[in-house]
Amino acid sequence: MEKRGHFVTLTGDDSSVRLTIVGYQFPEIIGDEWDSNWLIVDGSASLAGRDWQFRDPCLTTFEAIELANWLEACARGNTGKTYCGFTEPNLEFELLNPQTLRVSFALEAAPPWSKAGDELVQHSFNVPVGPSLFEAAADLRHQLQNFPMRGPIEG
Repeated sequence: MEKRGHFVTLTGDDSSVRLTIVGYQFPEIIGDEWDSNWLIVDGSASLAGRDWQFRDPCLTTFEAIELANWLEACARGNTGKTYCGFTEPNLEFELLNPQTLRVSFALEAAPPWSKAGDELVQHSFNVPVGPSLFEAAADLRHQLQNFPMRGPIEG
């Protein structure tokens, strides 16, 4: 992972993704568990040398916290689950083995060369498990300081 500002950046051999939270999808709604907490994520990705960008409300505040916790657990080697997915399946993270994590893109986060009709086909790359995951989790938490959970959260 390359660290620039507080972007969440994950890098594999010839691929990478940089994620930035740019705002709430519904900034005016503050009392609803779901609508108050949808985050617009700006992504810049490169897959085997082919670049694209996306911007979509694909995570909630509580899912972003879950991702940060999961990345840290993977880096420590003690995650109880091998998969971290979200309500909107645009981004997915999977621990393939103790040394390798896979980042996948689908739907609105998929590359523009995806074939029409296979929106659920995932495009992915692998990231080595290591200290970079701690940095990614810290960068995500730093971004969330500007976008805290809002409304009544059940759980």
